[in-house]
Amino acid sequence: MLHARIDKRAILDALIEQAETKLGELKAGYGAARDAVLSTPHVMKGKREVSGQESAYLANALALNIQEREHELRTLRNVRLPERPERVALGCLVGVGPADGALVGLYFVLPVCGGMELSAEGSGSAVRVVTPATPIARALLGKSFDEDVTLPGTPPRRATVRLLR
Repeated sequence: MLHARIDKRAILDALIEQAETKLGELKAGYGAARDAVLSTPHVMKGKREVSGQESAYLANALALNIQEREHELRTLRNVRLPERPERVALGCLVGVGPADGALVGLYFVLPVCGGMELSAEGSGSAVRVVTPATPIARALLGKSFDEDVTLPGTPPRRATVRLLR
């Protein structure tokens, strides 16, 4: 089975690298917004001069986003990947599809970074990160290998848990 050779650690490392890159971009944006706040006169000359105020709002929003990304990075670096789990849990890579057909999707169940997609080396398939709060993860958590599952959607789809490595 081609998908059985997907390296979870490599996918996690790529996800960490992607999060670090995004954090760097956010920090650069925060620096530019902070500089705009500091270079804007604190006394408005007219009621329509709001660029300093807008820059301050932007800097505050970016600071909060930076804190969130730093939390995600700490969490990703500390996540434990189970070796041979019997049931779907945090840190599992799960493939789903019909029992006799191709995989419909590959999901990596992690506590953070839901919605991110990465390419799985050697398979060409996209791996989507899902968090326990998502409907797909709620449907998968606790299921065992070759167990049938109903995936949420319109209409809901029946699939089989095909991969837990």
